[in-house]
Amino acid sequence: MENQGLKRVLIVEDQEANRALLREYVHETGAMAVDVGDGLAALNEIHAQPPDLVILDLRLPRMDGITVLRRVRENPELKRLPIVVVSALSELDKVSQCIELGAIDFLPKPFKPAVIRARLQSYLNRRRFHAAGEQPDLFPRHFARQVVASLELWKSSPVGQQLGFSDALFHVLEQFNPETRGHLERMAGYCELLLSELSRNSRHAEALDAKTIQHFLQSASLHDIGKLAVPDWILSKPGPLTPEEHRVMRRHVTVGGEILRELQVLFPHDARLGVAIDMALYHHERWDGAGYPFGLSGEAIPLPGRIMALADVYDALTSERCYKAAFSHQDSRDIIVGAAGKQFDSAVVSAFLACEAEFKRISQHALEEGERHDADGKNANGSNGNSTASSSGASGQMLKYKTMSA
Repeated sequence: MENQGLKRVLIVEDQEANRALLREYVHETGAMAVDVGDGLAALNEIHAQPPDLVILDLRLPRMDGITVLRRVRENPELKRLPIVVVSALSELDKVSQCIELGAIDFLPKPFKPAVIRARLQSYLNRRRFHAAGEQPDLFPRHFARQVVASLELWKSSPVGQQLGFSDALFHVLEQFNPETRGHLERMAGYCELLLSELSRNSRHAEALDAKTIQHFLQSASLHDIGKLAVPDWILSKPGPLTPEEHRVMRRHVTVGGEILRELQVLFPHDARLGVAIDMALYHHERWDGAGYPFGLSGEAIPLPGRIMALADVYDALTSERCYKAAFSHQDSRDIIVGAAGKQFDSAVVSAFLACEAEFKRISQHALEEGERHDADGKNANGSNGNSTASSSGASGQMLKYKTMSA
């Protein structure tokens, strides 16, 4: 368990020698050092548990330091997070841009021990990112650890002993999933169709072998598990979400990714979890970079996230919600085709078009089942059938989207 009294410093540097040196300087201040080697890992860490200070190199794999800085400052919750840029003197032309984006200082390479010690002590003596007395929202990592700790109680349960601990945890998470069972079943069906088509007819065929597809389908139901952290009244709100409610809703991707990362610590050899993390964390990213939580674009978005994104939106469009009627398959198809190369990977849209008849069949079957349920409800108790609650009692509180990008 991390010492909650220590200040945390995140070191973002791709060279291990520099990371080791910076860790030593941070420890001398009495703070705790956390380090990562690329820009995307830095964003993951910052969103999961914001540190008290970030030391950010500019030359990084996967996402450069300037992009990391820009993404952090676009998040209203992180505007006050102190970030110090580290760079070689040859890159001084970039420093002014970083300062404009909100960096608080610049540390030149090679490091001068006396300078860096004094600077670090000065930064850490300032007020905390969250001041004493403030009550910040529970960080995604803290929430995830509480969830996983509570799930460990199932280890000795009959289900846990029968299935094995990791399978038991998957089973329990599915039972507490804040989504309707119908939605999860449809999502599995849509994803299976897309995976099958992509594995046969695209450049993704090699990456989508039978085992990977199996892992995808086994973990697809957990793509929105982070909504455990979203209050029911937001999930079931019939009208538009306020900006603050959107902020809370959008956090579900980071929380979901952290829950699955915590499970990955327990079960590092369970290949399902890597695929599940990619689905949970990236299914609201957009091909054009306008999505969240990290604003990734193109093939920087892991393939499971790109596949889940289309399936998720199709189900949101074609299903009735407390704030809208179901769209027809044709209207939903037109929206998705129009978003190819913008919101969605064009290759995934092409796969959708190749199997759209099966998408329509699954959607139509769900609509007919819903109509039968409404009719049964009228016959049984005279209800007018306009309640958004489904047959599972709690399902009315599990409604999913307020907009396509919620």
